[in-house]
Amino acid sequence: MLDFYLVSDSQNLSSKGLTLERIGGIEYEVFVELQVAGIIEPWLDYYGKFRWGNELVIRKQQQLHRLPAAAVSPGTRAAFAALLQFAVQAHCGLLAEGD
Repeated sequence: MLDFYLVSDSQNLSSKGLTLERIGGIEYEVFVELQVAGIIEPWLDYYGKFRWGNELVIRKQQQLHRLPAAAVSPGTRAAFAALLQFAVQAHCGLLAEGD
């Protein structure tokens, strides 16, 4: 599972005592589907760690919205749109961490 956490753009991830709010996760198949559709960058690793700032999250939300209906499955679209929307409403970025 690739877990997503809310993170403020100004937050230093190496801060002591840092606790992040997990807002959901995606399975490998969803990750690949989103990479093929161009939403997730091809160089990112499902089992790794990456961070998107709030502006990038907003752009990804817009990009997902503009995708043709056939580009990703309805379940993938709905699940990822919910993660992005949660971050946008919180004015935060996302930290993804695979396990």
